[in-house]
Amino acid sequence: MPDKTSPIWWLFAAISVAAYVAIMLPGMITTRQKIIYSSGGPLAGLGALMAYSVAFKWPVNDGLPLYCAVILGIAAGMVGHKKSLRSYMADRLANPGRPQGEVETPPWVLQMVFTVLVLCGAALWYIRNF
Repeated sequence: MPDKTSPIWWLFAAISVAAYVAIMLPGMITTRQKIIYSSGGPLAGLGALMAYSVAFKWPVNDGLPLYCAVILGIAAGMVGHKKSLRSYMADRLANPGRPQGEVETPPWVLQMVFTVLVLCGAALWYIRNF
């Protein structure tokens, strides 16, 4: 296994982002949704990782396994739910003022949460042990 400080984690992060964008992009309807949800997610995650690294004086490479786990977990959780995601995004577009509590929970949420938790657990184990 590569060391957590290995530069290979940057390659893994790039592959994770490419998978995320490839899976999320077809589920978006408008250009705004494509920019915010498909492109903004990985950038926000990277920004959070950078801020954490600066605040706690921790090398960015040490957090890349967790970053990859979150990005891949979200992408893997969406596999097979393109129609459901498009339907959800169309509903949000048609009813932008409706509170989140009134919207039925999409079926892919449970799959996504479970996948993210499993991959994050594995990443944290890896960070702790290597």
